[in-house]
Amino acid sequence: MTESGFHLNGPVVVRSPNWLGDAVMALPAVRNLKTMIVRDPLAVAVPEKLAALWQICPFVDRVIILDQPKNLAASAKKLREGKFGAAILLPNSLRAAAEAWLAGIPQRIGYARGGRRLLLTTAIPVPERNPVRLHQRYYYQDLITALGGPVDPAVPELHREAVSGGSPFTVAICPGAEYGPAKRWLLENFLAVAKHFATKHHARIVLLGTPGDAPLAAEIARQLPGAEDRAGKTTLAEFLVALASSRLVVCNDSGAMHAASILGVPTVAVFGSTEPQLTSPLGPRTAILRHHVPCSPCFLRECPLDFACMKSITPEMAIAAAEKLI
Repeated sequence: MTESGFHLNGPVVVRSPNWLGDAVMALPAVRNLKTMIVRDPLAVAVPEKLAALWQICPFVDRVIILDQPKNLAASAKKLREGKFGAAILLPNSLRAAAEAWLAGIPQRIGYARGGRRLLLTTAIPVPERNPVRLHQRYYYQDLITALGGPVDPAVPELHREAVSGGSPFTVAICPGAEYGPAKRWLLENFLAVAKHFATKHHARIVLLGTPGDAPLAAEIARQLPGAEDRAGKTTLAEFLVALASSRLVVCNDSGAMHAASILGVPTVAVFGSTEPQLTSPLGPRTAILRHHVPCSPCFLRECPLDFACMKSITPEMAIAAAEKLI
């Protein structure tokens, strides 16, 4: 029984968001949930691509890999095997609710949106927008607070030793952003920053990202001999190790930004079409570069105008911010 009078039937499973950045922003909420049900095991159900993140969370007792997340019946079967008493659904999708419903989980809890109210046993009203709590992490935390969970916005401790590794002075360049080109800083700017640290600090430059980022990384590698191009060539576990082993990460508003920041790595993040108040990194050692123009934030995938928000952020700005961080 929680302070709100709400009782969660254990064991409890949390359905993780499907994107790396969203999953990182959900970590404080899941940590808070564990403090509510300290005597019951807490599992997280997640697509295989994100399992490595949840596996380094000390407050998660079990990670259930949904190896066929597009197969609704297969996901429901995997959840049914866990014999869970309650499911906390962080994604807003109808599909996430359908998974838990088909799995026969008695308590199905989530926000009342996405046309899924009838599939939930407890439909939590979507919180009103609060100017002080605009960040996405509060959206997840407020769901747990509504159940009687603690109000603790602190960044959770992770099993960082699981992803740490010794290496020379390494700068990780992450030029991609899954959402679209409007979130990507100019390639020549990433190249200029990489060249600065390779020349001044004799840094090892490693290029990281998803398979979709591979062409961007390949172009930087072509113009910067000696750079190690690993974009699209790592698992998430290897990606996290590469980030944690770096002295600096330079990136866009992306999953790489959130992962690097939560690992405590100095992170310089460039924002274009999106809004730092909503999706800024959670970690303590970050610098955000953002040039506000009348049309920002537009949240578009591609800029229909002159891309002034990104073009106005120079390599010199990023270098100065990075030098302060390191």
